[in-house]
Amino acid sequence: MSRKYSLLVLLFVAFSSFSQSKKEQIRRLTKSYDSVRIEATAKDKEILRLHNELQELTAKHSVEISTLTMRILDLEKELVGMQTKEITKPVTSKKSKKQPKEQKALQLELAKAKKQLDSIKGAPAFFKTGKQMLFKQLNRPDIQLVDIQGGTFSMGCDLKSGNCETDELAHRVTVSDFRMSKFEITFDLYDAYCDSIGLEKPDDNGWGRGNRPVINITWRDANNFAQWMGGRLPTEAEWEYAARAGGKNAFGKSNCLNKSQANFDGTNEIMRCGSEFALKYTQPVGSYPANAYGLHDMFGNVFEWCSDWYGVYPQGTTINPTGPSEGGYKVNRGGSWANPATACRAAARETGELEFEGDRVGFRIVYARD
Repeated sequence: MSRKYSLLVLLFVAFSSFSQSKKEQIRRLTKSYDSVRIEATAKDKEILRLHNELQELTAKHSVEISTLTMRILDLEKELVGMQTKEITKPVTSKKSKKQPKEQKALQLELAKAKKQLDSIKGAPAFFKTGKQMLFKQLNRPDIQLVDIQGGTFSMGCDLKSGNCETDELAHRVTVSDFRMSKFEITFDLYDAYCDSIGLEKPDDNGWGRGNRPVINITWRDANNFAQWMGGRLPTEAEWEYAARAGGKNAFGKSNCLNKSQANFDGTNEIMRCGSEFALKYTQPVGSYPANAYGLHDMFGNVFEWCSDWYGVYPQGTTINPTGPSEGGYKVNRGGSWANPATACRAAARETGELEFEGDRVGFRIVYARD
């Protein structure tokens, strides 16, 4: 065998061996790819199944909660109407003082509806955030609450108070009893919520966390926290009723603010009492005296998200108004550390989109009162 032929044989054997090795490598890679592809397909199906399950659960709870909430509001209106008639009706005998059967029946139905709503909201993993995530209600912190007795008041701006805006038309409103958080929701409370459900914590602007009001949260964030706590955001009517605390002036009992009453931008002299000042950031909750209802920081520090969509006030007397059924902006109330006194008035209205967040806006929550 010639040297040239031997070299060709060796090259052929080497090539064949290399070719077989490559084929085996390709075969292994193909098998591995098929295995990964099958696994990925299975995971895609599982993700789709879970997504559909989540949507069904969300839709179910949304309908149930919406239906129960509307029924509760209707029952409360009926009961307020009945109570008003009973008050105005002359008492002719001891028998007439007895509670009518119809009223008792409505009260029982109302209690049952509220219990059912609380049961839904109290169930583990019942609600979703705007990011389509289910959470469990774990390690909920204690929040100090103030009991507020409902009543009828003039909501909106009284021309005698001055500095009224066109969307603050005064009108009569009746609100039912409710409970409201004594202070604005703090970083301590909101951080506990984030730790419990695995959310990223909002920025504090370097001002400090702890007992300062939480900032840089959207309306959705505030609403989700309120639901997680088993409560809700206050309606505009509830917020203004609580802020006025029985007073009829711009700031409840007075028509001006000073630096000992609230944290606001005191460089503007309109509706400011005393000398000029400006702190330029939030203060710990409870740094200023409570109002007549025992609520702190209803004026200044941070605006507070309400549940209502922004809209024109209804005419005439209303009972437990909840605002328009839809809209582009949510209402926030009370002014902030960066706003003049005029923006802190009980009647003043501000708005923001659902995803708006900033260092001037926080919130507090409310609960129905049995």
